[in-house]
Amino acid sequence: MLWLSVVEWSSRLILLLLIFLSLWSVKIMIDRRRFFKEFMFPVDELRQKIKNKNFNFSSTHFFSDFFIEMKNLKNSEYIDKAFDAYSFEKRKELEKGLPILGTLGSTTPFVGLLGTILGIIVSFGELSRGTGSTNTVMFSLAEALILTAVGLVVAIPAVVGYNYFGRKVKLILSDAQSLKDLYIAYKD
Repeated sequence: MLWLSVVEWSSRLILLLLIFLSLWSVKIMIDRRRFFKEFMFPVDELRQKIKNKNFNFSSTHFFSDFFIEMKNLKNSEYIDKAFDAYSFEKRKELEKGLPILGTLGSTTPFVGLLGTILGIIVSFGELSRGTGSTNTVMFSLAEALILTAVGLVVAIPAVVGYNYFGRKVKLILSDAQSLKDLYIAYKD
């Protein structure tokens, strides 16, 4: 029965796909971890400078270009619009890889489930042939359940990483928004 061999190898290919997706997920999380570890945004220092009306923003933090440019903008409406455009661009850099983590977190359990279904089909195929021993059937069922487990092993860290780094992005952008608002309040 050729179809049984095709289904059996398809489930094994799904296992390889899940292993690849797991490695991809880990690579993205390591990349984001390094990015945020090297990330520099001295919120307290900038807040103190603004409160002291020391608008000399010459440091090299993530939003330094914007805060330097802000001095040239006189109207608070222009500052708001410029900040929105600038933060939109910076958000792309901050969120790099996060949509992939979210997608992997939500889809890999289903990929694992597909592999499980294929493995169960192989087990029933072995039973229907009448030539499969109990060990062969049990091995096919074990392979099937392993695929579900691998799907979950890929998904759980991806979801945790997505939530963790997404929260960091929101915190950074809200800190920048707060500093912009503080600047508008103290510039006059």
